[in-house]
Amino acid sequence: MKQQIVGAVHWTNRLFEACGSYQWAREFLKNSLEANATHVEFGIEWQAVSKLGKYRRTIIDDGAGMSKEELYRFFHSLGDGAKKIGGVHDNFGVGAKIASQPWNPEGVVVISYKDGEASMIWIMVDPDTGEYELAEFEVDGAMRCVIDPSKAGLIEKVDWGAIRPEWVADHGTVVVLLGSKEYPDTVLGNPHGEEHGIKGLSVYLNSRFWDLSQVDVRVVELRSEKKAQWPQNKDERDDDRRPNNRRIQGAKFYLTDVESANGKMTASGSLSADEDRVIVNWYLWGGDRPHIGSYARKTGYIAVRYKDELFELTTSKAHFRWFGIIEGKVQQNLTIVLEPQHAHANNGRWGVHPDQSRNRLIFSGKGEKGVALPLADWGGEFAEHLPDEILDAISAARGEISGSIEDDEYRKRLQDKFGNRWSVKALIRAKSGETETAPATDTDDDEEVSDRIDSDSDQSVRRRRRKTIKVIRKRSEPGGEGVAVERDVPVDVPKFRLADSNSFDQPWHLALWAPKDPDGPTVLLNVDSPILQEVVHHHQEQYPEVYAEEVAKVIRQVFGEIAACKIAHSQKLAKKVTEEQLNRDYRSEQALTLSLMGLMAEESLIAQRLGRFGRKKGAAPTTATVVTS
Repeated sequence: MKQQIVGAVHWTNRLFEACGSYQWAREFLKNSLEANATHVEFGIEWQAVSKLGKYRRTIIDDGAGMSKEELYRFFHSLGDGAKKIGGVHDNFGVGAKIASQPWNPEGVVVISYKDGEASMIWIMVDPDTGEYELAEFEVDGAMRCVIDPSKAGLIEKVDWGAIRPEWVADHGTVVVLLGSKEYPDTVLGNPHGEEHGIKGLSVYLNSRFWDLSQVDVRVVELRSEKKAQWPQNKDERDDDRRPNNRRIQGAKFYLTDVESANGKMTASGSLSADEDRVIVNWYLWGGDRPHIGSYARKTGYIAVRYKDELFELTTSKAHFRWFGIIEGKVQQNLTIVLEPQHAHANNGRWGVHPDQSRNRLIFSGKGEKGVALPLADWGGEFAEHLPDEILDAISAARGEISGSIEDDEYRKRLQDKFGNRWSVKALIRAKSGETETAPATDTDDDEEVSDRIDSDSDQSVRRRRRKTIKVIRKRSEPGGEGVAVERDVPVDVPKFRLADSNSFDQPWHLALWAPKDPDGPTVLLNVDSPILQEVVHHHQEQYPEVYAEEVAKVIRQVFGEIAACKIAHSQKLAKKVTEEQLNRDYRSEQALTLSLMGLMAEESLIAQRLGRFGRKKGAAPTTATVVTS
């Protein structure tokens, strides 16, 4: 009996492609929680292990269960049954089927208990048509799609009525994933979805769900990825083979409830962003990290919390920089969890909600609908109001290495030399009498611009001269009741400082651009980069050893200055691309590293500045040639 929806297989497969890794586990667990289960187990079906040599994943709960009629409707027609398809903020009634059927063409068996009565269905793929259908069984001389497993006897060598554990009494549900002919072992997950890790399911659940402390959720884990070393039964005694019964606590537990001998959560707090419509929660660890295996997140991350789940989880260094966190050590110890408001009609539909796959969140607001979350904008607000505890952690992480360059003379020197060439067009407040103005609104930023005025040194109009002076005017943004004019404004030369490789995406990268650095827009130079170290070593060999540290300092200064200049000069591209594109593509670590790998500009400056250390080693002194007759 096929599911009653036209083109069900195509619709199902299309939605399945939008699902993320292990999303089938999310869907089944959500169903269990919404059925008020107190115990959920992701286990192994042991009869198939002993009789067929197949390791099938089971999902078992003690929730409300489904009756024969509910079970038939639920899997016979998509979106029907005990759970209806709801609104954008409701858990859909089709998720478990969508996320599990495509990679289990041999079948998904569901056995549900309600009021002490058992009902079982087997949903599978018709090998002839490729359509999903409910298998039919002959019971008492009739063909049925829903049967009592206790009365069916052995079906493919498995007593399906015996799978239910003792803790599932008169209500609950058992799901068995049968996989495919090519991949009959489903205990690790979807083989086509890169779900191969023995603790992959555990880390997923501990990262996706915020707090599971009120429910006993367990995952039966294997101890090896090699099937030959898998347990032969649930009572396996061999320590290298026996299954591990892992309690799943959720992400919150590993943030707030764990400690180590020499470390703990030292500070936490909340800030608001985007006009109080986003809460930014932060958690800062201090000292040694606790022993957390590969079953949960050990280091810091950024995520968005929606109801009881985490979305958009990332450990990307680039994303941490959006929040003003540049130092690798701080990134490892800081977790940021954002809670944006949900989109509803009564709040102008400003907020977030899941997409159809429930694998990601989408945002509506600011004149846009159904777009990616503006994490960079929210991160920028957080960076402008970094808590003192985080600032202290940043200072400690920088240590002595970042304090080795304090002289800002190079910025003034470069601005004086190239200031006229490093300028961009910007809107500034118009003064009386200026033409070609446009409606605008003043911002809080000041800009230095050049004004031409008449000199009063001579009263003769014929000889009156004009001179240029520097004045400060307010920067403006388009639109509003004020007026502004477009003028050339100088591009500020950013700061630069030294950092170790922990702050970089790749340990060999030379430099990175940190526009949200707590100390202001800054270029970081990687002193651990082998590219830079090779240049330092090359020049140190040219001079007496006593100058080794001074040579290294000069070379780092040159590379830092050149990197800062490239950032300043790249502002010219703001006419061609957005600021986001400029920072992401043209000022990326890769782009900066490549731009600093030239020889001519760097070597020219290095040679000039190393000249003060005198003659290179091995260089012959200059002698005069005397000509005699």
